[in-house]
Amino acid sequence: MLVNSDECQAAGVDEKDVARIARGIERYVKDAKKIDLKIFGGSNLSLRFEDGKGIGALVVADIDCTNVDGGCGACGTNEDGLLRGEF
Repeated sequence: MLVNSDECQAAGVDEKDVARIARGIERYVKDAKKIDLKIFGGSNLSLRFEDGKGIGALVVADIDCTNVDGGCGACGTNEDGLLRGEF
């Protein structure tokens, strides 16, 4: 986990809070992996803050995890009546 100090400052968020949340996410990612669940996070997992400037969200923390599915996020109810992601 890497907390990005400049981005935290620009977002007006406390780095300690960002680090605590990021550590928690990493812990839950590891817990999910233990029971064969995947966390969807796009091409990477990060904490982002939209500062309203329209030039991209501030990446306040990059989350180090290897159990993230970077698919498009599409999902739907299958013939078995269960909500399933793309395959």
